[in-house]
Amino acid sequence: MNTKVWLIQPQPCLPNINLIELSKQSFGNAFLKAAQVLCQQLEQIELILGTTKDFTKKLFNLAILGLFSKMHRIYYSYILLKIHQDEIGSQFLLEHLVETAVTLTYLLEGAGEYVVSEYISASLYQAQSLLVDVKKQLQKVPNHPDLLILKDELEAFIAQQQEHDAEPEFPTDSEAYLWGPQEADTTFKRGAIVGLNFLTNPARQIALKIVPASWLDLQFNYLNSFTTSSRTKVNPDPNFTCVRDATHLCLHATQSFLEEAIEHQNINYPGIKHQQEILNLLYEWFHNAHHVYQLH
Repeated sequence: MNTKVWLIQPQPCLPNINLIELSKQSFGNAFLKAAQVLCQQLEQIELILGTTKDFTKKLFNLAILGLFSKMHRIYYSYILLKIHQDEIGSQFLLEHLVETAVTLTYLLEGAGEYVVSEYISASLYQAQSLLVDVKKQLQKVPNHPDLLILKDELEAFIAQQQEHDAEPEFPTDSEAYLWGPQEADTTFKRGAIVGLNFLTNPARQIALKIVPASWLDLQFNYLNSFTTSSRTKVNPDPNFTCVRDATHLCLHATQSFLEEAIEHQNINYPGIKHQQEILNLLYEWFHNAHHVYQLH
């Protein structure tokens, strides 16, 4: 592997905030350009660490690397939809982004490697429960191709995980898939522990349980759209506040990720300080760009 990639990265070319036209479209384009720069940096981090044997041989590292990879891919899709004012799609991706970034940060800052066994065991239990559901469906439609594929995938996952862990013992209720210490078994609680609740909306999570196209869904989300409370409405973000906050969430998680990989596990890359300087520059750019737009 060529670790010199860290050394030869040029300083990113971010839009000059003072030269951006004072319009929503111009600032939107600038935010999108900056998000592209950030994603390039995150892809570089994933490439370097993902090809480092000393890093990927640990199960904990595989878990955080997977979360990091998912986070930066969802991030850019979210920013793209948000800038183009696809509020429904961007809200869906924001929820996945928050779940992923908060979980990553919690594993890195709030818990430690011991929680990974609970993290994996909870998914093993869920896979076993889903397999039961799949087999019930196959009794009704024995040759359904997608059900057969899902059955094979679940069985393979269960077999693979049970090679490393004993079969988990969880209560047979709807809360069984939660993992981690009892005081931190939801994204909202984990976010509170590590100080990242600014994008978490527990009311939204409950509202999402409403059955799509049900009468309740129509009343809450469509028929009364002009009078629906802000608690359940998808609100536009005219000042790019969510764009800034989502970016800062990703940057916070990334800094924690780098600290774990480089400092705690002593993986030596000469260009890491330069990489962290770029991340700090991006943090400041999004903060300042949001501030300038708000002033106008």
